[in-house]
Amino acid sequence: MKSILRGPGDIAGGLILVLYVATICAVALFFPLANWDMIAYVATILENGGHLGHELHTDAYGLVQQNVSDGQFVVLTSDRPYRIAQYEDPDAFITMLGFYRVKLLYIEFAQLLTNWTNPVEALRWVSTISAAGFGCLTLLWLGERKSLALAPLAIVALMLTGFGDAARLVTPDLFSAVFLVAGVLLYVSERGFSAGIAFLLAILARPDHLALVGVFAVVSVVVRPWSRGVVLSFIAGLAATFAISGMSAHPGWWVHMWFSNVEYVPTLEGFDPPFSVITYIQIIVKTVVRSIVEQKWLGVLLALVFLLALMLRNNFSFTRREGVAITSILVAVPAKFVVFPLYDSRFYFAYLIALCLVLIAVYGRQRQPVFFSMPPVREN
Repeated sequence: MKSILRGPGDIAGGLILVLYVATICAVALFFPLANWDMIAYVATILENGGHLGHELHTDAYGLVQQNVSDGQFVVLTSDRPYRIAQYEDPDAFITMLGFYRVKLLYIEFAQLLTNWTNPVEALRWVSTISAAGFGCLTLLWLGERKSLALAPLAIVALMLTGFGDAARLVTPDLFSAVFLVAGVLLYVSERGFSAGIAFLLAILARPDHLALVGVFAVVSVVVRPWSRGVVLSFIAGLAATFAISGMSAHPGWWVHMWFSNVEYVPTLEGFDPPFSVITYIQIIVKTVVRSIVEQKWLGVLLALVFLLALMLRNNFSFTRREGVAITSILVAVPAKFVVFPLYDSRFYFAYLIALCLVLIAVYGRQRQPVFFSMPPVREN
């Protein structure tokens, strides 16, 4: 403990971080958000338990209705044509589940919790446990790097990257982020095998994290030091993604992109739009504009790039592993965006906060001014 807590600043920083994360956990558990995806995840859990066909649809909506307010249920079932169609047509609803079954680890963990509670509450508990786990991860990282006094900076980073919203939503974003960020930090801490395990779990929880793991594996091999665990996690994750997508009846990359960015069609039965370069470019342009106007992730990313440039200008030194991690994240974010453009900040939370935590640790190690130095005043 003495090696972690070096003074009152570390103690105060650690306590503030614990209080902040505890607040987020409490809000996530007692004041959760009711998003439509929750219905599909509940149905996927029930499906794993043997519910099929129209019974699956009825039970999923029934469970959600019992665990949200009347007003929230009206929004989830009547807010727009797509939601109306899913509520009224069980067959159309079931065609959508391929989008959700691929989050295998997230579904399995939630289903494990149904031994003690219903699927809706289980999913909320997953979000709460994930928030607590992320808080512990941040606390351990700052403590190991002897930077607990800088915990307020980590709290600001968590606020800006959408930690609170991610904790209140019923999605695998925060759950998978725990593993992905752990993988980055474990690699930086020279624990390559553990990093590989964490990366593989992140992919099993949310397959699109394959983007960062793939870039990370390539950059680590090119720049060095490379990690056998990271490379093997990419290979295993790639194989697992194809296998799980096939078993889950995922409709495929282009159908998913069309559905997410062009039109929420009421059913995927027989839906197979031809690939169009023009439509793809339009999707990218539209998503960039929405990211700028409606979300914060792009602004946070640019601010972090600017901060990194300032740190380099002020002669901050980075280890090779920190360089690999930073380069991988800065390459993976635009690569992920180009492959599958999404505007919502929650899809980039894990990448941005991992970058923040690495930069905070570098700053904490050297305690140099981040901003441009003022020239010395000369006396006449």
